[in-house]
Amino acid sequence: MIATPYRPGWDPAKGIAGIGAGLLVFGVAVPELRPAMAALISAGWLLLLLARKRNMALAFAAVLPLAIVLVWPAVLGADAPMGDPACRDPFSVIAVRRLLVAVIGLAVVALVARAMGTSRAELGLRRPTRLEAIVAVAGVLVLAVGGLVIGPAIAEPFFGKLDFPVPLAAIVPAVVFGIANGTLEEVVYRGAMQTWLRPMMGTWVAILLQGLVFGLVHAGPEVVTLLAVHVALLGTVGVLGGIARERLGSLWIPIGVHIGADIALYVGLACRAAAA
Repeated sequence: MIATPYRPGWDPAKGIAGIGAGLLVFGVAVPELRPAMAALISAGWLLLLLARKRNMALAFAAVLPLAIVLVWPAVLGADAPMGDPACRDPFSVIAVRRLLVAVIGLAVVALVARAMGTSRAELGLRRPTRLEAIVAVAGVLVLAVGGLVIGPAIAEPFFGKLDFPVPLAAIVPAVVFGIANGTLEEVVYRGAMQTWLRPMMGTWVAILLQGLVFGLVHAGPEVVTLLAVHVALLGTVGVLGGIARERLGSLWIPIGVHIGADIALYVGLACRAAAA
C-alpha cells in the first residue's frame, strides 16, 4: 500500500527521491552511462529495502523500472527502418524486440510493486469500467488511423519528409508493437514513476517530473530539427497523460491512446526504406 501521504517540508526520503530522479535524468542525457545508472539505482533500491527504509526505497523504486528499460538499446540494438516487405513480417525484429522489452519492464514493475506492497489498483491498473474500455478501444482506433493519415505531416518538421507505404499485412506486427510499447510506457511513467514519486514530491511535481523525463527520453538522434520543441511537445503529452491518470484513477484510457499512436508509429518507423 502507498500509505504515506505527501507532507510539505524536508525529510530524507525526499532527498533520496531527488538523487534517484537525478541519476535517471543523467542517464537519459548520456545514453552510454545508462547501464551504470541502472545498476546504481537497482543497488540503491535493494540496499534501502534490506535496511527496512521503506519510504527511501520507494524513491528509488519510482525510477527503477524505467532505468532498466532504458538499457535495452545497448543490449538488443536500436530500432531502424526495415522497409517493405520486411515490415510485414509478424515476427519483425522491431516488434519482437519491443515485446521482449515490455515483458521485462512489466515484470520489473510487478516485482518492485510486490516488494513495496503496491497493488495493481494503486498503479492505475484496476479493472476498467465499461465506459473506460469503450473509450480506450476508441482511442486505439482513432489514434492508429489518424496517425497514419496525418502523422507524416505532423512529424515532418522534426524528422524530415517521411515517405513510406502502408501495407495492410503490417497491421499484425504493428499491433504487437503498439500493445507492447504503449502498455509498457504508460505503466512505467504514469503508473510506477508517478505513483511512487507522489508521496515524496506531491502529485503535481510527480506528474511534471515523469512528463519531463518522457519528453527527454524521446529526444533521439532521429529528431533532425526543432529538438527543443519536440521534447516540449512530448513532455506535454506526458503531463496530460499524468493528469488523466490522476483524474480517472486509471491508466486504461491513456494506454488505449498510446497503443493507437504506437501502431501508427510502427508503420512509419519499420516500413520506411532501410538505409543504404
